[in-house]
Amino acid sequence: MKTDSKTLSEILKLHAEYVREVEFSGIKPLSIEIYKTNSNNFVRWIKDEFNPGSKLRKEAIG
Repeated sequence: MKTDSKTLSEILKLHAEYVREVEFSGIKPLSIEIYKTNSNNFVRWIKDEFNPGSKLRKEAIG
């Protein structure tokens, strides 16, 4: 984990609020999915569950 549990808890709470705002923003469905995916990846990165570009590096090696 890249932060302490108290901060992570606050980030998760704020991320859920952000996702709700995105879903009700009126933007196009594809844009909603992009916003949600990218922000979710950021949260996963904080939780040390995601490495940007790791899938691309695996495909380049294989």
